[in-house]
Order: sequence, then C-alpha cells, then structure tokens
Amino acid sequence: MRKRAILVAYDLLAMAFALWAAFSTRLGLFFIPDSRELVIAALISFAVGLAALFRLHIYHIVLRYFDLRTVSRILGGAAVAAVAWVVAASFIRDTIDVNGMPTMVPRSVALIYCGFLFLLLFMGRYVMALLLSGAARVPPPSPHARFNIAIYGANSAGISLANSVRQRPQYRLVAFVDDDPALRGQIMAGVPIHGPHELAEIKREEKLSEIFLAMPNATRSQRLGAISRVTDLNLKVKTVPAPEEIVSGRFTVSDVRPIDVSDLLRRDPVQPMTDLIREAVNDCSILVTGAGGSIGSEICRQVLQGGPRKLVLLDHSEYALYAIDQAIGEAVGRLPPDRRPEIVPVVGSMLDDGLVRSLIADHDIDSIYHAAAYKHVPLLERNEVAGVENNVLGTATLVRAAFEAKLKRFTLISTDKAVRPRSVMGASKRLGELIVQAYADRSECRTRFGIVRFGNVLDSSGSVVQRFRKQIAHGGPVTVTHQDITRYFMSIPEATQLVLQASAMAETGEVFVLDMGEPVRIDELARNMVRLSGMTVRDESNPAGDVEIHYVGLRPGEKLHEELFVGEQSLPTAHPRIHMAKERFLTLSELLPHLDALRDRLGSRQADAVRQKLMDLVEQEQTPEIADVVTPIIRFEKHG
Repeated sequence: MRKRAILVAYDLLAMAFALWAAFSTRLGLFFIPDSRELVIAALISFAVGLAALFRLHIYHIVLRYFDLRTVSRILGGAAVAAVAWVVAASFIRDTIDVNGMPTMVPRSVALIYCGFLFLLLFMGRYVMALLLSGAARVPPPSPHARFNIAIYGANSAGISLANSVRQRPQYRLVAFVDDDPALRGQIMAGVPIHGPHELAEIKREEKLSEIFLAMPNATRSQRLGAISRVTDLNLKVKTVPAPEEIVSGRFTVSDVRPIDVSDLLRRDPVQPMTDLIREAVNDCSILVTGAGGSIGSEICRQVLQGGPRKLVLLDHSEYALYAIDQAIGEAVGRLPPDRRPEIVPVVGSMLDDGLVRSLIADHDIDSIYHAAAYKHVPLLERNEVAGVENNVLGTATLVRAAFEAKLKRFTLISTDKAVRPRSVMGASKRLGELIVQAYADRSECRTRFGIVRFGNVLDSSGSVVQRFRKQIAHGGPVTVTHQDITRYFMSIPEATQLVLQASAMAETGEVFVLDMGEPVRIDELARNMVRLSGMTVRDESNPAGDVEIHYVGLRPGEKLHEELFVGEQSLPTAHPRIHMAKERFLTLSELLPHLDALRDRLGSRQADAVRQKLMDLVEQEQTPEIADVVTPIIRFEKHG
C-alpha cells in the first residue's frame, strides 16, 4: 500500500506540473492561475485522471518488471485526464487573464497537457523500475564469476532474453548473432548484430563463455545449422525452450537450458489433428495401462487435454503410480470445475484377469491405451519368462477383456523392434500385435483395435540418451555398441499424440507408423552430446580431448538397424505424416493353440523353451503362406 500511495502522490504532482507547463508553453510566459474556477477544473481533471489510471490497472503493475507493454495504458490515462480538464474548463470558465487582458482558454493546452503528462508518468515509472531492479540485483560472488555471452537469434525471443540478462549481474551481453544478412551491423538491445561467420572473432575479442540460442520457432535445418556453427567453437551452448515446452510466451534466463540431444533430433513439428484427438477422448472413460511409465504418463496428460469423463491409471509400480497421480491431480486442479474428470489410480497387474474385467465394468471403460510393457532389450534376453509373460499374456488378457466387453477402442503401443525381431523384447511385442490383429479380424468384433509403432523415445526411462548424459557428466568413457548402429527417434509428446490420433482412425487392427525421417547414427549422437557439453572427444586426431568413446559391440538381441514395416507396402491415412502398414497376421483359430503352448512353457519356467516357441511363432507369421491384410481406408476418407 505504501508503494501505491507514493505512486498516487507522484502522479498528482505530475498532473499539476504538466498542466502548469502546458499553459506556460502555450502562452509563452510563466503562467500562474488567478481564479478559483481554473483550480476547480484542474482538480476535476486530476480526480478523473487518477480514476482512469486505477481503472487501467496502472497501479497493479509490478514496477521491477515495468516494460513497453504498459505504454498504451499510460497514454490512455493521460488522454482521459486531458479531456476531463478541457471539458471542465469549458463548463466552468471560458476566459483567463493574461497580462491583465481577458483571453479565451486555449483548447490546445489539452494536447500539450496530455503529452507532458504521458512523459512524466512513463519516465517516472521507468526510472523507478531501474532503481528497483538495480537494488534487487545480487552481486556475483567474485569478479571472475561474470560471463560474457552472445545471443544467437535477433528476434522477439532474443529481445526477451536480453532484457532478462540485464537482471543477472553474472552475465554480460556482448553481441547478437543472426543468419539474416539484412540485420548485420544493426544495433539491438544496445549491442551489435553479427553474422555467424564472425563468431570465432567475437569469441577471441570478447572472451565469450557461453552462447544462448534464441530460435524457438526455427526449422530443424536452421536449428542444426546454428548448433553446428556454435559447437565447433567448443563453447557452452544453451537454448530457450521450444514453443511446445513453454507456453508463457516470455523467455527469461531461468528458462534457458543446456542444448540437449532433443534439439539435434527434433524434426520440424508434426501438427496434431485435434479433431481426431477429441473424437478419441472427449467425454469417454479411459483406462491407461503402464500409466506411471514414460509413455503412459504422457498419454495421461494428453488425454486430460481432450476432455475425458474419467481417467483410470493402472500400474504395478506404487511409486510410479503415486507420481503420475500427483501430477495429474495438479493438472486437473487447474481446469475449470465443469471440465474436471474423475481420476482413479489403481495399483495392480494387467495379468490379473479379474482386476482388468472389474475395472472395465466398474468404471464403464470406453477405451484402453495399453502402454504397459517390459522394454529393455538386454534385460529381457536374460529374463525371457518374465518378459514374455508380461508383454504377451498381459496383452492377451487386456485384448480378450476389451473384445468381450465390446469397448469402443483399444490401442496397443508397440515398437520398431517388433519388425523382424531378433530379441525377446521385439518378438514379444510382435506377438502382442498379432493378438490384437487376430481379435480385430473376428466378424463379431465391436471394438476398434489399433496398433501404434514407433522408434526410440527421447529421454524415456533407460534410454541411450540418459546413459550418454550420465557418462559425459562423469568424464566418460561414452559406450557405443557399434560405429554404424542407427536408430529412429521421436519425442514423448509427439509419440503420444500419434497414439491418440491413430486410435481415432483405427478400425480392424491396423498398424500405424509415424514418418520419422532419417535414422540417426548413435556414434554421431554421442559425439554431438560431448561437444554440446562444452567438451571435446578424445581420439587419435585429438589425443588431448576430454571424453573418450568406446565401442563395446552389439548386445544380445540388438540389431544394427531398425525397421518400421514388416513388408514394403504402406497406405496413407487422414494425417499426411502417419502411415498405415499392410502386413500379414494369424487368425485367432491359428493363434490360440500357439498361445496355449507358450503358456504351458511359461508355467514350467522353461526359459529356453519359451524363447524357442516365441521365435518360431514370430517367424511363422512372416511366411508368405499367410494371407495379406488389405486394410480398409473408407473411414479415413471421412476425416480427410
């Protein structure tokens, strides 16, 4: 309240001074009002002006963060005060005495008054903001703690970042860098704009410590080009988040994070078709298995945005379920009361047939998103029984329950490792796909089954990216299985949006695959991560480097290159970046005897027998004797 009282007192003084200065400027002399009527008109103007400033919330602005966006409000308040004065003066008194001679009140005084008042109100607050921000700064711990930085990107994000840098005494902005040649040589935020080819010279002359990338809306090629130019200089690089990561629209130093592998691998954004997501989720009761995992938890968040009636979270890990329940609960609390779904966390296993059926019945489930799976390839090579039991029998339990309950939708989250698999994990996921396809092929099926297949997910639990990051933080070595190994990558939000959109398009067990671009060489990924950490790779050409890369050989079950389709053919869908596979499958009558035999081997815990039966079954389904699936696309045309 004290600060507001000080501001009101200042504004009153500013109005009085501005009106006196307007009269003196217009009349060309030192004017002193000589009548009570003029004073009354001035007081009316001041009262109306203050009321306008309150109405425009000028006194609610935090002065420390005062910026140009408040200019229009201040100008509006000054204009209202000026209009109030001229109206009041016209009604109360038409003339004034100037050197003893009666003269009409100059109407132009109102315009001059408005201009002077605006300048005083604006400049006063600007000076106060500078004083407050200076007083709030914490001095760096030592003179050596000050870092010279450059901002790559002369745009609105760069300006916002520059404004924030000024609030941090440990940073000193020395230059902007931008690819646009038309901007070079110009001044922005008080520092010059340079071209990328001048980076080495700027680093040498200004002793640059870090570069901040302000390119949130750049394409993948633009981003990669900027990153490659910067990392060649062995500088620490940080970036402002992408639009999908930050929705506030205001970038600050606290938002800036180190360049991560996602910045290298992020493709140009694939825009989701919101009508498909809404169709799959809106006013539905949804069950998500593996809700506490990387994919399952993000599916829960995306489902929440689609307006479900109820969201049931199933996971066998108590802590993972607790974490996602807390996160979803906070997100629900931010929704309008009429859009808050019921959240039901359930600790349990999808292998429990009774639990699955009771959940479907008790919560009137419409759709299931099946994300639960054991997925780590080397681990499952040593734990065949547990892996197959969970991934195959768990999927069979869910699919059969969904089929018999005639749910609207069932979507299986699969993997590119299910294509011509060599590992227990990949084969178990392919068998899960076959189970879905077999039930979807039944003439009495009323559930719209679908399968979504994608590659590696960035920063999922146990991912190669997480392992590389830890190894680099400990100074290496970074372990790569093979120099030529490649993998497909996608972000968690992109993967989950694909899941929701595909579930709306699914009809009879189709396999949906995202256009994932070109596969990434893991060796190149590791080297880029080392450079992005401000270090260099130690090898024959650079024996003084910081981090070594060791090639340890392919692990059991690993393939050198992954594939996305079993066959060569794919069909278009309503989404231009989502394709549908045309693949073979086994009918349910063909599949069930094999599942029974596999179940017997699992019951006896015969690991070798389980592996052999699993691989024989997967190899059999890929033989040409099995009829091809011709997938209907009539429904897709309705969305196109």
